[in-house]
Amino acid sequence: MYASALVGLVVLVAAPAPKEAPKKDPGIVGEWIAEKMVAGGMEMPLPPGGTATFIFAADGKLIVKEGPKEKPDEASYTVDTKKSPAEIDLIPPAKEKMGNMPGIFKIEGDTLTLCFTFMGERPKTFESPAGATTMLMTLKRVKKD
Repeated sequence: MYASALVGLVVLVAAPAPKEAPKKDPGIVGEWIAEKMVAGGMEMPLPPGGTATFIFAADGKLIVKEGPKEKPDEASYTVDTKKSPAEIDLIPPAKEKMGNMPGIFKIEGDTLTLCFTFMGERPKTFESPAGATTMLMTLKRVKKD
């Protein structure tokens, strides 16, 4: 009896631990409204009309609408969610003649926080202090009925 209890204990200790359920991640895909923008330590005003909408499509297309009367701009993006923090590269259209804008992002509930740079290395923290070439944006997910 003692031997079978010992074998049972060894099997229990050697068995792999139960896997955690995967965390549900709604992802970046969807429509988001800008709430706050900070560049180089200064809060930036929202565009005319008070809105800036970002639509991240599953195919990597990004549509940005600034205000109700402006024509939407198209760009693209790539993400790497295996990094910590998750990385994003915003890729302007070729006609803009500017390079990719490397950044980081996090999603907490219905809030998307982006921090990217216009030049230089990818930010490591979610901040845009005075004199920095980074932009920190807070966006809210648009709820669909």
